[in-house]
Amino acid sequence: MEEYFNVSLEFDHAALKATIGKHIKEEVKGYVCVVDANVLTIAQKNKHFRHVLNSSLVNTCDGSSIATLAGLIHKKKFRALNGPELFNHYVEQNYSQLLLGSDEKTSNSVKDVLKRKGINNTHINVYPLPFKHVDDFDYIEIAKNINQKNPDIIWVSLGAPKQEFFMAKLLPHIHKGVMFGIGAAFNFYTGAIALPDAKIGALKFIWISRIFSEPMKQIPRVVPYLKILPRLYLEESRKVRLNQL
Repeated sequence: MEEYFNVSLEFDHAALKATIGKHIKEEVKGYVCVVDANVLTIAQKNKHFRHVLNSSLVNTCDGSSIATLAGLIHKKKFRALNGPELFNHYVEQNYSQLLLGSDEKTSNSVKDVLKRKGINNTHINVYPLPFKHVDDFDYIEIAKNINQKNPDIIWVSLGAPKQEFFMAKLLPHIHKGVMFGIGAAFNFYTGAIALPDAKIGALKFIWISRIFSEPMKQIPRVVPYLKILPRLYLEESRKVRLNQL
């Protein structure tokens, strides 16, 4: 994993999954962040949040524009691996898993989808959380309940940047488990938010679906990202030139 735009990212999908698999197998706890345009934008302004991202086991890039810009500057071919794709890859595997944070209806809908696909869903547990500020959760009590369930994977669906701060605060109290800050991946998996119809590169344009489904929430996130793109390009290009001297 290397640093791009001040945030550690792993563009090698095989290396990303190998890191996750190794930590699950060895029962080493940690968390994985999904870095989209909103997360990257917040990280430029909030040093504490950036530290949380850079303290993860590994991060995936959830944004074709981020991957394209990084590839252009570093003269490499990068591909994004977004949250829904990552969730789909692991949720159907026979790891002990916990869906944390989302309401019980949404989480149970994930289990229903697995059942309709003919996949045994008994490896999935559900743990809804009340709506609270990230500093107000009882992390010791939450960890106690998690440790009793002993999951290999913990899916945290609280939205960014809340879920990333949540994982960092919860980490010292759990015994094992790889946490994923997964955002709206549950809703994509159940079809509550539709993926684009196009088959070629469809996952690259998830943000379009989200703008149409949640315009009041998503547009304020997209605009700040577009504003900082020129600065990100210039700063990253300068860093590359200095490294080549």
